[in-house]
Amino acid sequence: MYYNLESFSEEIRNIRKNLSLTQKDISFLSGVNVDTLSKIENGKVIPKQETLDILSMVLKKDLNTILLKYRFNNYSKFHQLKNSIEKIIENGSFIELKNQLDNLNAIIHKDDMNSYFSRLTKQLYFLVKAIFLKISCDDYEEALLSLIESIKITSPDFSLTEYNNFVYNNTEIRILMNIALILNKKESINKCLELLQFCHKNLEPDDWELNIRVVYNLSYTYHRLFLHDSALYFANLGIKTCIENRSLYCLALLYTRKGIAEHLLNYDNYMNSLEKAKHLYEISDQNELKSKFKNACKEHYNIDID
Repeated sequence: MYYNLESFSEEIRNIRKNLSLTQKDISFLSGVNVDTLSKIENGKVIPKQETLDILSMVLKKDLNTILLKYRFNNYSKFHQLKNSIEKIIENGSFIELKNQLDNLNAIIHKDDMNSYFSRLTKQLYFLVKAIFLKISCDDYEEALLSLIESIKITSPDFSLTEYNNFVYNNTEIRILMNIALILNKKESINKCLELLQFCHKNLEPDDWELNIRVVYNLSYTYHRLFLHDSALYFANLGIKTCIENRSLYCLALLYTRKGIAEHLLNYDNYMNSLEKAKHLYEISDQNELKSKFKNACKEHYNIDID
């Protein structure tokens, strides 16, 4: 379900101001922390029903009813396309992203697309374009520009030098995560780590798939810094999140990171993790990733998975 969060957040902000209350006042009266209130008033998060129930008592309005007023009902095609793109990225089938870019571009130029969803589609377009440029073309400069253009659609004043001064929704956190991976190539691995840690700290806990992706990248970044205990910690954290949500999402990649960290820490059971990774690649039909996994294990660590 999608909502016009910009208009909803503006109405919430106006209700609060008409009552001459600050966000700190609301936090004190409701127990909802200021960071959450800031995200709601900036249109960065869909509030939980319980949160709206609590805030309704303080603001003297039925906020759940107000939220329903801004609901969009007929955007299943956009939702399906977004899910399809997620699946392509997860499986590493980056050549297919070019077709999805064409699909997104066609949706953007439809006359019946309202301005709010037009901007969300453009944001997704520039994000996918950046991933395609990075993976398929090794064009990190243009990919970074595309990511910055993407995040500025919903946060116009965004600045990479002052990124920690902004409030982000989870789509923007995903963009920041991809910026971090490009900075790893363009600037420094430590800058990449700093930005990934920021993403992890500012994620909404309900978006467990993005959480898994961020902790996977943290695990790999710590691996590249030879901090194998930390690499193992974040791999285990991601695996735990997958199990709790009964999902195979990124699970093979996480067991790969776990096994390699265990190997480098001289743990005896590292092959158990790598065998799990291999089987997970197989049952998920991730044959291309499985081949890369086996080759990397052989080439870099002299581990023969077969």
